[in-house]
Amino acid sequence: MHDIENIEEESREDRKSESLPDLLAGPEEVNENNLPTGQAGSHEQVIGSTELQTTNLPAGQAGSKPQTEQMEVHHHPKVEKKNFKEYFLEFIMIFLAVTLGFFAENIREKIADNNKEREYMESVVQDLKSDTTEMAYAIAGWNKSNSNADSILIYLKKDISPLTVNVLYNLLNRNFFHFNLFKYNDKTIQELKSSGDFRLIRNKEITDSIMAFDAEMKYILMTEQDVKDFMMDSKNIESKIFDFSLLNENKSDYSQLNGNTSLLLLNEARDEQINNGTLLTTDKQTIAEYYNKLWTFHLIARYHTFLFKEDKKKATLLLEQIQKQYHLEYHLE
Repeated sequence: MHDIENIEEESREDRKSESLPDLLAGPEEVNENNLPTGQAGSHEQVIGSTELQTTNLPAGQAGSKPQTEQMEVHHHPKVEKKNFKEYFLEFIMIFLAVTLGFFAENIREKIADNNKEREYMESVVQDLKSDTTEMAYAIAGWNKSNSNADSILIYLKKDISPLTVNVLYNLLNRNFFHFNLFKYNDKTIQELKSSGDFRLIRNKEITDSIMAFDAEMKYILMTEQDVKDFMMDSKNIESKIFDFSLLNENKSDYSQLNGNTSLLLLNEARDEQINNGTLLTTDKQTIAEYYNKLWTFHLIARYHTFLFKEDKKKATLLLEQIQKQYHLEYHLE
């Protein structure tokens, strides 16, 4: 029995010793001679299968290298230090860019201001042309009224006779209202004031002339109210002396009314004269009071006319000045 057991143990040890190299060699180094019959040619298939399985493994699991060997290490790039010249050059470039941008914006604003200034001057010229036309109508009206008032004052000093009375009625009939309402066109000047755009006018002399003209026209409008009040005072006394129903109302010529003015003039009675006029009163005190009222109105009216003439000259000079400065092609009348 002991012999049989020894034989079996030896047999097992021999099998172990024979198969140990094959196990250590792994599946890739299996000798074809050790393979069973019919499987010797399948060694390459085993190796290919092993490689295929290794290739088909998920990313990160193919191969048995340590994970630390597959990690990428990011190194910070080395930054070269700039010297003083490079920093100074960058500063100069930035400074020049900012400065050029500032100058470009100033040039753009200056061009826009110059264009706006020219537009304002063109508008001022239009207003001045309208004002000079208005003043020309006003001066013509006042000249006629003043001449007529002169004649009335002269005949009031004469003896009251039928001839004198008829002349007075015809003078009243020729020019009943000694007044006109002047319309001042200050639209552009008011806009320049309210917007503060007077600063856009580069020529100080023109600016001063515009402001002076505006002040003088405001003064004319103020004195115009005084002229109107004195005219109404004289008309109140006049209505107590003359019978207005005798005036030739149908002879009123309104064709002389200007669309921009309220010029109210009664034209001469060309063919038909008043030959049978009578006064409502011949009281010398009443006639003397009328004379005084009319004389005062006439004096103020003459001064008012003088202001119109002077301001018309100034407006014409201002028009020429603006035309020359801004090369505006306007033909002054």
